[in-house]
Amino acid sequence: MFEDFDTKTVQATEKAQALAEQLQDESVATGHLIYGLTVDQSVCLHHIFSDLNVDPDMFSDYVNSLPREPEVPNGPWNRHCMTVFDRARDAAQDLGQKTVRPEHMALAVLSIKAGSCYETLKEFSIDPEYVQQLIMQAMGMDAEQVPEWF
Repeated sequence: MFEDFDTKTVQATEKAQALAEQLQDESVATGHLIYGLTVDQSVCLHHIFSDLNVDPDMFSDYVNSLPREPEVPNGPWNRHCMTVFDRARDAAQDLGQKTVRPEHMALAVLSIKAGSCYETLKEFSIDPEYVQQLIMQAMGMDAEQVPEWF
């Protein structure tokens, strides 16, 4: 399923899945994914959120306070995560990359306007579009090049 994801992106999904298991959630949701993407200090999203005074533990703590995600058939990824994976692949392709990097997945997860990541960002008063622009700048690209999925 992740054959076109680079090592750091796969590690982010593994950390997301580990958080879901730690919290005894029935499925992995976007809140788990944003945690997985921010916990690795070598990924730009960690530093972007650090500059916004948000650390990965704040994500995991808030996700733990949200209503539990239901189990999904053929899990563990809920429907929003599946959309994130598809959009991350689209972002990589649109930006001329052969593999899906954590930045592509971050752009994709920030594009979902529902679910635990979105609720967490609202709680911390973080504008997902602003963070997408910061990711694009960290990648050395024009902020206006953020892929559009709508």
